[in-house]
Amino acid sequence: METTVLIGLILFTFALLIYTIATWAGVKSKILKKWHMVLYWLGFTADFYATFSIGYVYGGFQQNFHSYLGAAALLAILAQNIAGTNYLIKGKQERLAAFPKKISFPVWVLWIASYIAGLILSGGSH
Repeated sequence: METTVLIGLILFTFALLIYTIATWAGVKSKILKKWHMVLYWLGFTADFYATFSIGYVYGGFQQNFHSYLGAAALLAILAQNIAGTNYLIKGKQERLAAFPKKISFPVWVLWIASYIAGLILSGGSH
């Protein structure tokens, strides 16, 4: 396995761990906290670099279900992160309280679906 692909897979798995911790911590605490947002941005960074490094190795992005789902998930996480950061900066308590269940959890489900689709598509070989 090429080193770049291995690093990408490690970064995807790191993003999975980070997104999961941030999402479930938010659901449990019933409010978005600053440290959750730090984890979301860290996970997004890892996810972004993994996506583009693996895309580079395989000569671009393939036209398949996983690619479209992955792009949608990455954009959803970016939108989530921008909105969450904005709510934290502005102190919008009502939105911070609704954020974990109404925003973070559905985005996490979308991202997990993309992650699983990638595993299925690769047959676990990548």
